[in-house]
Amino acid sequence: MRNDVIHVRVSDDLKNNVESILSDLGITLSYAVNIYLKQIESKRGIPFEVVLPSQEKAKEIEMLANAINLTGGKEVSSYANRILGLYAQDLIDYETAVFALGRNL
Repeated sequence: MRNDVIHVRVSDDLKNNVESILSDLGITLSYAVNIYLKQIESKRGIPFEVVLPSQEKAKEIEMLANAINLTGGKEVSSYANRILGLYAQDLIDYETAVFALGRNL
């Protein structure tokens, strides 16, 4: 039986954006929170990885951001976005990402 109430403070924008996404999925925010809590119970922890990047990874990310800033404020190409996405997912290493970006920026 559901009778406990949880109050959470979030920004209006976050709440509205999340409710819109959940509405498209056909579920309420309350139901989504219940799903999340059940997953925590089931997994006996947060059901996804929550970590800070290593100092080395953070420095690499900063260097890639600086490389993109070299575009002079222009819109980044879809190619560059794909390369950054591959790097963010650890599908390519730092050197490969920098090489690929350097060739096409």
